[in-house]
Amino acid sequence: MLTLRQIENDDYSKINNILKVYEIKDDLSKGIIYVLENKSDIMGVGKILLKNDYGILKYIVVNEDFRGSNFGDAILRGIFFKSHNMDINTIYYSYNNKYLLKKGFKHNKEHFLDKYKLYLNIDDFFNKSCCGDINGL
Repeated sequence: MLTLRQIENDDYSKINNILKVYEIKDDLSKGIIYVLENKSDIMGVGKILLKNDYGILKYIVVNEDFRGSNFGDAILRGIFFKSHNMDINTIYYSYNNKYLLKKGFKHNKEHFLDKYKLYLNIDDFFNKSCCGDINGL
């Protein structure tokens, strides 16, 4: 059974092993970190670091064996939903990324131009149809 949940202490070593493959270093101590797992296998992980009134997407990683099934989208939706519930409505990302642009991020032309290449308005993200036309069909 697939489960999307916040990180737990028992996950740290497994997640660090996944991040190491992608050369990502993180102490996993701050921010919103969600884990997608199947039974005890961690399939992917995503993190948003919280600032005053916005978030910074640090990474979204799906294990190569599980790519192509929209698991990255599930992780993004989970961390965006949690951020939104914490009154965070804008998420920034430091680099250009085709995947994130497909998911609704836009080129940043207004704020923190020297730090963040992309941004996402969470309200816009959740108000657009994800599965077809306006009715999701």
